[in-house]
Amino acid sequence: MNFNGSIMISGSRDVDRETARSLFEQHLSPFLSQGRTWIVGTARGVDQWAMEWLLENSEVCWAVVPYTRFKQPQWVQRLLDEMDRVVELQLPRRKTASAIRNRHMVDLAEVVFGFWSGKGGSTVKTLKYALRQRREVHAIPVSLE
Repeated sequence: MNFNGSIMISGSRDVDRETARSLFEQHLSPFLSQGRTWIVGTARGVDQWAMEWLLENSEVCWAVVPYTRFKQPQWVQRLLDEMDRVVELQLPRRKTASAIRNRHMVDLAEVVFGFWSGKGGSTVKTLKYALRQRREVHAIPVSLE
């Protein structure tokens, strides 16, 4: 069940704010002001900067959390308060919770953007899942130089 025109953003945790914002301006700004719903996770890095950037651009933004909103780190609470919706999956605390959350976000999305620095595998796994689900996928490499 995806929402017409909804866009999911996923990405590496080691991407700094300036790099992420530059990539968002380059790759995501054409999708702004179109009445879309944006779907993001709540990890540090790309997720964090995407929430901030989307809120600044007054976009409809949903955050999907694996547990409950109040079991999220303190730094993300302010951003969650500004979200249009917080989807709480209420999963058991397991190592696979973030992967389950990512698949759920893909299932909600029509388009998936992944910003990947080459480290870690969850972004790549999420993009592969999105392709299997026949979503429109945009994989953006991130240089950390």
